[in-house]
Amino acid sequence: MFGEAVLLGLSTGTFCAVYCAPVAIPFLFSEKLKNGKQNAMLVILFMIGRLIGYIAVGITLGILGSYAVSYIDPEVKRKFAAFAYTFIGLLLALTGLMHNFPGWKICKAVKKVYKPERGAFLYGLFTGVNFCPPFFAAASRVFGGEGAFGGALYFLLFYLGTSVYFFPLLGVHFFKKYMETIRMVSRITMILLGLYFFLFLGFLTVI
Repeated sequence: MFGEAVLLGLSTGTFCAVYCAPVAIPFLFSEKLKNGKQNAMLVILFMIGRLIGYIAVGITLGILGSYAVSYIDPEVKRKFAAFAYTFIGLLLALTGLMHNFPGWKICKAVKKVYKPERGAFLYGLFTGVNFCPPFFAAASRVFGGEGAFGGALYFLLFYLGTSVYFFPLLGVHFFKKYMETIRMVSRITMILLGLYFFLFLGFLTVI
């Protein structure tokens, strides 16, 4: 069964990577990475946040008993998604504004508390606190009667399987030749994506 968890992660991990890419890639390219070590640290923190987010959703749904009957209340799903997109959007927009307009009062305030390491963790956390088909598949097994330890181990192995597809993020610092242009585009992209996530996928969906 636990071999199945790794295979499930490997077979569906591309979906997870594509879902996280619009958040992770602009963030990493927007930061002034000094070397591969800093790049790796930010990726690791992003992945830790993502894992914690996955586990948080799994525990919540387990407590609600949603998977016990192989059914997820659409309202629960909508609220989780809106919550995640609202915070992802807000974080993206504020980070992008901070980089592009450092003289603004709000940007100065954000800069006082913002650190790339905190940003990486929060981006991972809020991309993990969401729903996607691979997560459904894993969670249905986690709460399929294997017990707390067995379920946790299954989910961890599934997560490790999906994480293989995030390895390319470790190579962001190699784009030094074009980094200034890429960084500028990434910072603008963060603002646009942030507003889209916050308004159209988050805040406005719960009004």
